[in-house]
Amino acid sequence: MGTLAHAHEQPKSKTCSQPDVIRTAAQVDAARAELLRLQIDGGLQTNIPPAAQQAISSMKSALGNFVNEYMHCASGQPDGKKLQSDISALVHTFVLPPGQYSNEQLPPDFGKYGFELWFDVRATQDPKLVGITADFSIKCGGDTVLFVFAPEGDSWREVLRWQSKPYDTVAGGTMAFAYGISPQDEAHGWYVVIHNIAPWCSSTWSSIRYQVLRPTADPLQPKVILSKSDFMWWSNEDYGKVVVGKNEFDLRFHSSSIDGGVHNRVFIRHYSVLGDTVRRTQPVAVSPRDFVDEWIVSPWEEASRWSEKSSLTHLQQAHKMMSRKQKAAHTLLEYDSIYRCPDGKRYQVGLAEMSGPKFDNEKSVYFFVTGDELFTMVGVSEVPDPKCDGPNLLEKMATK
Repeated sequence: MGTLAHAHEQPKSKTCSQPDVIRTAAQVDAARAELLRLQIDGGLQTNIPPAAQQAISSMKSALGNFVNEYMHCASGQPDGKKLQSDISALVHTFVLPPGQYSNEQLPPDFGKYGFELWFDVRATQDPKLVGITADFSIKCGGDTVLFVFAPEGDSWREVLRWQSKPYDTVAGGTMAFAYGISPQDEAHGWYVVIHNIAPWCSSTWSSIRYQVLRPTADPLQPKVILSKSDFMWWSNEDYGKVVVGKNEFDLRFHSSSIDGGVHNRVFIRHYSVLGDTVRRTQPVAVSPRDFVDEWIVSPWEEASRWSEKSSLTHLQQAHKMMSRKQKAAHTLLEYDSIYRCPDGKRYQVGLAEMSGPKFDNEKSVYFFVTGDELFTMVGVSEVPDPKCDGPNLLEKMATK
């Protein structure tokens, strides 16, 4: 076993017990051994058998007991890297070093439940908290438990825990779990944004799931003030990135365009957080092309906030029409142009529609957009503005 570099020779408080830390570390070892004994079905089967479900649950419980016992003995001025090193040594974590093994030399337990286990520890000052993630492998992915601790006297008390609900397919686990803790607001409140990808065995297209949590009196029951999921593409190890501020956060990832020729585009999920009210706000896109995409696929309740107020009736009708066409199996959409209009404020974005049995009926719809970072839809027409011409900016503004 490892040693407790952050515990004094004498217990710092009534709840600090090094024997309990060692005991619960051994429980993690035992739970992991049980995971490793599970058989992995061959092929791309995604089900989690009952024995594995039980073993996963036992592993999470053991991790919770261990991390809490350890933090009862941790220093009041924690060093995140040292904490991470200590707890990793105590439960014998392992992560396969990249590039170290060939396919012929992989360790015998490679790919099994519990094969990898690792911790990430971060200390924040505003507010003063310690965040710990414990990750372990399952078939085709992993699972994660997030613990957040706040100081209490000369010890640490768990104030928030997030973990996945019980699941019977690998999609219930986690991949690329990440989180951010906000600075304190004027009322000294803070929140956590978590996001992760649903694992799968056969595709880089999946779902990104994200939640906003506030602590409650029961750390195991955080208040969920936002819970969403979106379709996403996670290839090239681009798993999404979140930036969390005092009253807002920004999550970005890649997903599909309404234009079948555009493999993926940047998606922006920017929200304001005021108390327990979470509301989507600008920015919503990185280019006029992507803004047209986002305006069409978003519910009108959101798209209306990015629309010219004096033209809402017309724009709502256009939104309803384009939303229906975007979902229709007999219609293909393709961007063909972006021109800057002579007033210097508007872009004209041309979207071609191909319909019919052989997609041989083609016409275009023109979207008029203002802004360079915070965009507004000001008009939709079947007739282009002849004054909006010059170089076609489509390729220059296309984003991936």
